[in-house]
Amino acid sequence: MMMDNTEYLKKMKGCWLGKAIGGTLGMPLEGRLGPFELDFYEPVPTEPVANDDLDLQLLWLCHLENHPTEPVSSDLLAQAWQQHVEFPWDEYGVCLRNIAQGYRGAAIGATDNWFGECMGAAIRSEIWACLAPGDPERAGAFAYQDAAVDHWGDGIWAEVFLSRLQAAAFVERDPETLLAIALQPLPEGSRVRQAVAYVQDQCGQGRSVSGVRDGLIHRFATGNFTDVACNVGFTILGWLAGEGDFGRSLCLATNCGYDTDCTAATLGSLLGILDPE
Repeated sequence: MMMDNTEYLKKMKGCWLGKAIGGTLGMPLEGRLGPFELDFYEPVPTEPVANDDLDLQLLWLCHLENHPTEPVSSDLLAQAWQQHVEFPWDEYGVCLRNIAQGYRGAAIGATDNWFGECMGAAIRSEIWACLAPGDPERAGAFAYQDAAVDHWGDGIWAEVFLSRLQAAAFVERDPETLLAIALQPLPEGSRVRQAVAYVQDQCGQGRSVSGVRDGLIHRFATGNFTDVACNVGFTILGWLAGEGDFGRSLCLATNCGYDTDCTAATLGSLLGILDPE
């Protein structure tokens, strides 16, 4: 779609600053189950923390710039992964192993991958929203190809959902409308879809943040603190319960615990698009 370039750049900058701010807030608590009671940074940082949530997306951007005539595909992104990513953890390590063993396309993320429904792809959603502002269909299609490099199932649908949400946020503000757009392609059986719907329903009924958090954990948490359904639910909970207040929203999401650097970073980027000021 056509968008005023000044407005686009403002929103894009808000997206990336919000990502860095949220990631820096949540990083010290990553992997701790909570709940917490943060109302500001603890400790107060002197600079943003290093964060794979941002690093991998910058790699994608550089790789796409170096291959301007090739369509976005899992195989194209796998080239960048094989050449430049040395992270050995969880789905990242599985991805490197599967590429080395000759798997291609969706088989890279879907083969022998116990971590396939974790947060490693959901954290990479912003680049596709920024490359397709106001076009959630296109952003979601890009995100699907990205996520399939190291995920399957809800690990893919989580990034599709978030990319669609953020792309639509360039031109739409109403939370219910945005969530409907973002959820549209997710299967009925998707745990991410169910977690988001649960948060919407409970917040709509006026339930407390702590009550919704406990309900998410009871229904969706697994033995892995990076499991995607529960963490996406925390991000949406922080957004809806924070009612547009940037700092409060980030603290609410972070205080839920689990994959805190990712939940807060993703929420920060969404809020930065919606209100760059």
